[in-house]
Amino acid sequence: MTKKYQHTSVLNLQLIEHLKPQAGQHFIDCTLGGGGHTEAILKKNTPDGRVLALDLDQDAVSATTERLKQYKDRLIVEQADFSDLQTIYKKHKDKLPIIAGIVADLGVSSWHFDQANRGFSFKDHGPLDMRFDPDTQSLTASEIVMTWPQDKLEKIFREYGDIKQAKKLATGLIAWRKTQIKQKQKPIKTSMLVDVILRIFNISDSKLKSFKIHPATRVWQALRIATNQEIDKIQIMLPQAFDILMSGGYLAIISFHSLEDRTVKQYFKGLAKTCHCPPESPTCQCDGPLAKIINKKIIKASEIELTNNPRSRSAILRVIQKI
Repeated sequence: MTKKYQHTSVLNLQLIEHLKPQAGQHFIDCTLGGGGHTEAILKKNTPDGRVLALDLDQDAVSATTERLKQYKDRLIVEQADFSDLQTIYKKHKDKLPIIAGIVADLGVSSWHFDQANRGFSFKDHGPLDMRFDPDTQSLTASEIVMTWPQDKLEKIFREYGDIKQAKKLATGLIAWRKTQIKQKQKPIKTSMLVDVILRIFNISDSKLKSFKIHPATRVWQALRIATNQEIDKIQIMLPQAFDILMSGGYLAIISFHSLEDRTVKQYFKGLAKTCHCPPESPTCQCDGPLAKIINKKIIKASEIELTNNPRSRSAILRVIQKI
């Protein structure tokens, strides 16, 4: 049974503090989700400021559009991938000609984790799916596990999951799936993969109790990132967002794991460099940095937020201002 879409947005207060929304200004929320960030902005840019909000998940779009219907004259919602940001913005540029700020929350919503039939959590028994939009995406996490070659599996486990024993895991999965194919087993379930991971690493129930982080956590992260091409899409979205911003506008990105954060950090640092000329250029032709990094130190959740929403513990906010 599908649960009602619910999601608690993280770092709301810090985000608004750094975006500084003013009356009449227009913003873009690349990841609508439950609408917490969008609503916070709409409360500040009243009476005529607008927000263009995107989300790939139809359930999020439907539920949050209904929840925020009081703002229907100032809120434009599109079911779309944020890697298509430039195209979506062009459709609505006449209503939002100048963009004062753009936000993207790269985390998976609480709702996704809580729905067993989507496969985002290894704590529930369900299909190993992990697609953000099952209607337009064909590749599932199950297909990755059951069809990708060993070297490709090893690569995503190492790069996307930061798993030290990536080779051992990939080798073990290949051996296990051969038995599955011989036995003509049905598509794998989440609980089945968890059992396989524990067997590969020789982790008994008694040993498992000593782990602070479940051994399947990073495997799930790697599979989810690969299934949805998350890092590739972040790298596509960032320059589009920066290009759309007005001079003086803010780009705020919330990430949840080191690979996401590293991608954002490196892009921001590149924009803040004094010189952007190609290495072969004999002299610098630049006018200086393209952006200013607003927070030298990463912004994290307060103790109060951590108490109210434990999932915010991994959230990291970085903000730049376009020059």
